[in-house]
Amino acid sequence: MAGHRIVLAVDSDPFLLGCHVRNNTECEHWCCTLPRDDLPLPTSGLWHLHGSPPCTKLSIMQPHQDKKERKKAIDLVAWFFSLVKEKNPTSWSMEQVNHKAIRLQLEELKSKHPLLFDWVVVDAVDYEVPQNRKRIVAGSPFLVANLRSFKSNKRKLCVRDVIPEPPRPFIRNNLYSRPDEHTHERVDVPLKDQIRSVDKPSYTILATGCVYSIRTDPYAHAPLLTPALRMHRHKRWADEKGNVLRHLTGAEGALIQSFPPDYMLPWSPTVSLVGVGNALPPNLARVLMSPTKQG
Repeated sequence: MAGHRIVLAVDSDPFLLGCHVRNNTECEHWCCTLPRDDLPLPTSGLWHLHGSPPCTKLSIMQPHQDKKERKKAIDLVAWFFSLVKEKNPTSWSMEQVNHKAIRLQLEELKSKHPLLFDWVVVDAVDYEVPQNRKRIVAGSPFLVANLRSFKSNKRKLCVRDVIPEPPRPFIRNNLYSRPDEHTHERVDVPLKDQIRSVDKPSYTILATGCVYSIRTDPYAHAPLLTPALRMHRHKRWADEKGNVLRHLTGAEGALIQSFPPDYMLPWSPTVSLVGVGNALPPNLARVLMSPTKQG
């Protein structure tokens, strides 16, 4: 949508990378873990580098954060920043959760390299995405400046704009209790703070926190998943009393993320929920990349 030709996609998850293959057949795909120093990045011409280092270990929605895993996630972000400095792309961007450690890295880099690094915290609802989703977007200063100045000529989108006939009039989150701001003891969350009308933007569409293993069946057409699916993070369709019908599907979450209806999702519903929740909303990406359009 920004007029670019995708040349390389890298992911450590073979199923999510396979989804990208189905939708982007012309580019090269690498299934590997990062960091590594042999990525076939362009060495000439105009090119853009985008990174979305895994944010699950840094998210406040992660109930039990492992210090080693958190450090690994922060180190991977730092590696991506070093890759930006080393490869010096024409433009670059990164999306990440709003974590203090990431903000500190960016502030230091911005002070040392003001012509290369800038960042801003955005809410996707301000960029024609029908959900509240606050994230750090870092990148080339002219791209970040565009995000800061962007003013949509449309009203803020709601769930009904992308799902005209929702199965229930409300979406329910899973926030049943939270710490009291004074005593820090956990208190019950009232129902009014657990449900939101489909005539408003959705709560943030999150990855499931799903854990699955891969097993191979020589008679199967594709690798099989053995999921240990924890559905507690998914949004659910509900009525005004909070009675739940079912969870949102990956396809419904993709529409709320602003994916086009014809985007081909992973064949596994489990993997779809993970991939959609982790994705950078395409409408936000479109606005981010609009200054790079040629002609």
